Amino acid sequence: MSMTLTSVARPLAGLALLLAGSAAIAETQVGADVGVTGGYATNPYGATSGSKGSATLTGTFSPAIVMTSPTGTTRLSGQVSHTEYSKRYDGKTSYNVGGVTSQQLSPLTSLTASAGFNSFVNNALYPVYDPITGIPTDPNAPIIVDPSGGATYAQRTETLYGSAGLSTSLSPRDSISISGRISDVTYPGAVSTFNRSFTSYGGNLGYNRLIGPETSIGVNVGVSRADYRGGDLGDSTQISPSLVFATRLAPRLSLNLSGGVTFADTNYPGGSSSRTYLAGSASLCNEGDRSNLCASLSRSVAPTSFAGTSTVTAFGLSHNYKLDERSEINTRLSYSKADSIEGLRRSSDYGTASMGYSRQLTPRLAATLQLSYSDSFNASFSRGSNFYGAAGIRYRLGNL
Repeated sequence: MSMTLTSVARPLAGLALLLAGSAAIAETQVGADVGVTGGYATNPYGATSGSKGSATLTGTFSPAIVMTSPTGTTRLSGQVSHTEYSKRYDGKTSYNVGGVTSQQLSPLTSLTASAGFNSFVNNALYPVYDPITGIPTDPNAPIIVDPSGGATYAQRTETLYGSAGLSTSLSPRDSISISGRISDVTYPGAVSTFNRSFTSYGGNLGYNRLIGPETSIGVNVGVSRADYRGGDLGDSTQISPSLVFATRLAPRLSLNLSGGVTFADTNYPGGSSSRTYLAGSASLCNEGDRSNLCASLSRSVAPTSFAGTSTVTAFGLSHNYKLDERSEINTRLSYSKADSIEGLRRSSDYGTASMGYSRQLTPRLAATLQLSYSDSFNASFSRGSNFYGAAGIRYRLGNL
């Protein structure tokens, strides 16, 4: 079962109307960040031989509108980024636009929804992205990487996505939630067998119960589907029941756990298979006065462009530390490995590490420094590693 871009766009159009409508009679704030960054990359496109390094210059414009009403908040944002290279590589432009809303429909029921579009050229300068939603907008969110990223450098990726979720309280201790999502991932002009466009969609039904002031347990059932272009190789349907647990180990230390299985029906040349895989996740976060630290580990069945429907094991670590009122250091680590569950029999893994420093020079002007390293370690497709160092300035416009 395949889906066209038009069929994906229809529900996203409905979400867009919801995002716009939720902002009625709201207090509105408008702002934007303008940034310029210059640096040097030893291997921005993962070449394995020859001369590879180049100086880089990147300009970024990131506007945003935040609308706050008595029932919730809606944020509309976008970004345009263009990078020029001193030699060897042509300039590239990436952009995205999206919106997210959180609304309290009644004292017991809340709604969240999001929709957006990303178009970016994969490279080793900013290699961290989720193949479903693109580059993360929350810098403190656990990092997810597409293990296929190491195989698709210089290829433009376009993602159209949307999601909606509803949560309601049944009693002071009990609540249920339901959510749905859809994403269409394409590779315009791709001629390589390493890039396979796909549509991914699914839903989740959950029940939670408070068993203490800071502790809850529950059960979730998720159903998802991945459809690939150009044939049904790798197409898969998954059903994932799991138990969930959340608690605070200390006033500022939170722990979230989930564990279960995934039942996957997957197509391969000449037939299909049904298999069961262990699945789960864990995250531990500490929120301090000057420091925020969050670590995550997960195993799931998910679509990837290179390895088809795969078992994906991912690790992420993020740390922010405020040196003083104006200065901050952030560190990011991530590693992700995908193994095809049928058909392609490909394995791919990919890792990144970065450290950044920012200094607020004035209320609107900031200076930034960045160092990063990325590499692909798999035997299926080898990429050369990349070191990247850059310095920049960022100016904030408006009242955000």
